[in-house]
Amino acid sequence: MARASHEKPVWSVTKKNGATRLVRTDSKGPAKIVRKFKELARRELWTRNDPDHRVDWTDDRVWEKIKNEGCYHRADEMLVSCGTVTLDQADSPCPKVLMVFNKNIGIYQLPKGRKNFDEGYLDTALRETAEETGVATEPLRLRFGSRSTPPKSVQTEARYGVEDKHTGITECLSNESIGVSEWWVDQSSFTTIGSCFVVRIVDSNSANHPCNPDPATGAWRHIYWFAAKPLGDIKRDESRMTDEEDRKKFSTFWFPETEAISMLKLEDEKFMVRVAFAYIRNMSASDWASSRELEEKGGKAQSSGNEGTF
Repeated sequence: MARASHEKPVWSVTKKNGATRLVRTDSKGPAKIVRKFKELARRELWTRNDPDHRVDWTDDRVWEKIKNEGCYHRADEMLVSCGTVTLDQADSPCPKVLMVFNKNIGIYQLPKGRKNFDEGYLDTALRETAEETGVATEPLRLRFGSRSTPPKSVQTEARYGVEDKHTGITECLSNESIGVSEWWVDQSSFTTIGSCFVVRIVDSNSANHPCNPDPATGAWRHIYWFAAKPLGDIKRDESRMTDEEDRKKFSTFWFPETEAISMLKLEDEKFMVRVAFAYIRNMSASDWASSRELEEKGGKAQSSGNEGTF
């Protein structure tokens, strides 16, 4: 359909196969965000200039809302975990997901665990995956949108793209977290639920403050998830499993997407598998080629003593 000369062009925040873009549904109204993978959307998003969501920082009600709906914790009240959705042959027609069967509680799970002191989230996810499954992994670069900011360097623009000023989203090939689970527990029932971003079940006696997110400890628990792929052999090597308890507790499996989702017990883990597969299906041949090129460059940088960007 032709566009009149007086109409403003559509704002674009992604490449051709992007997961997020901006369109004008009304020539006089603000641009609206149109997102791929709508079935995986957990939150409504809007642009910074959307008049329906303008923030008046002089309005006391704004600060009251932040006060009532925010939450904050001491370090000893937090439990930070990291895990992976590890995919074998991610660019093939039939990728498989790495999972464990936890014999102690009788459920299938994605590999994950708590971070160590002075350890990055991605490093934690890869270490925990090796320790629980016996399979060494490395990051899998996929194209998706993130609110992480590109480094402020002209040289990085070709690698990361440019942050869209209307949405605050940058879409590029990256090893950023593909999602986050946050866990809350209703004190009256101790029923747990996990989901991407935030799903709250609050104490019936408090409309504002969650309580006992982790039923075993009372700590607030959240899990950062990363896409990964096998580093070499996909077979279980128990020499990588440093804890004898893990060797006894976990069995290692590879499952296709549908089977993996049906076998997993936790809804947040099913969701992360769906997200990872949506992202790999969104990858073009040139994306996979670029991903491999970046991996080679990253390997060379690390072998020369430099820390890779990802």
